[in-house]
Amino acid sequence: MKKTKGKIRKEVKYSTEEWNKVTALAKKSGKLPAAYIRDQALNIKIKVIDVFSPDDGVVDIRNKFHREMNEVAKTVNTHKAVFTSDVEEVERIINEMGEFSRNGLHTIAMREVNC
Repeated sequence: MKKTKGKIRKEVKYSTEEWNKVTALAKKSGKLPAAYIRDQALNIKIKVIDVFSPDDGVVDIRNKFHREMNEVAKTVNTHKAVFTSDVEEVERIINEMGEFSRNGLHTIAMREVNC
């Protein structure tokens, strides 16, 4: 066996399912499995939430929904009864929340971490 001075060799165990996936991906990339694994491990890009990106208003809208829902709850608790207007208001808020979740949400801003 040839000595590989300065090289570190590690054994990794895979399930049959995992190894089949690795070999399929390696074949797709045109690399041998060992080269594919090494490239994937060393060239990974680590991303974190970019807390410095401009606020997209999601927090303000979420707080608006909380305030509106709390107002309805306050009315119900104060009067010890649920009125038709309360139910209609809750339905309106829920519909508005659904519309916002379908159309108003944006991808979270991420930035790469330098390793």
